[in-house]
Amino acid sequence: MKDLERIEDMYPELRFWLIDVPNPHYHGHIDGNDVYLNANHDDLDWLKTALHECSHWEFDNGDLSNRNEHRVLIAEKWANYAADHWPVGILG
Repeated sequence: MKDLERIEDMYPELRFWLIDVPNPHYHGHIDGNDVYLNANHDDLDWLKTALHECSHWEFDNGDLSNRNEHRVLIAEKWANYAADHWPVGILG
């Protein structure tokens, strides 16, 4: 089983989509229960982005579209931390 499939199994409520976005700065986003990952990145980026977006899904609420709001910056910092410090052993 691939690592991304393990994340999908951990979050059966979410649907994961690979989409073609030619912008190298776009990694992915979540919209409702749909997680979009940039197909132009590698597997490791997909995993980190998927974990990042799952963290948003689990812990955030409300509109996080204004990247200049303090609470949005905190949410982004937490999602980055959660993706970088995912419990060892879950994926490998």
